[in-house]
Amino acid sequence: MSIWHKITIDKDHSKLFGVCAGVAKAFGYSRISVRVMTIAGLIFIPMITIAVYATAAVLLPTRKQSTI
Repeated sequence: MSIWHKITIDKDHSKLFGVCAGVAKAFGYSRISVRVMTIAGLIFIPMITIAVYATAAVLLPTRKQSTI
């Protein structure tokens, strides 16, 4: 299974839509570092960052909620 099949929206740790938390979990990064990179993207290339984030928020599947 490729890494692209593991990227999901993480509603358990979301701040807005859970995209950054899902990407961080799939690639093994901390949620804070992915959020900081996203904010940097919003500062330097806002139109592309907004388009990618919005597309990911709509198209990525939601991670199954943990029952623990």
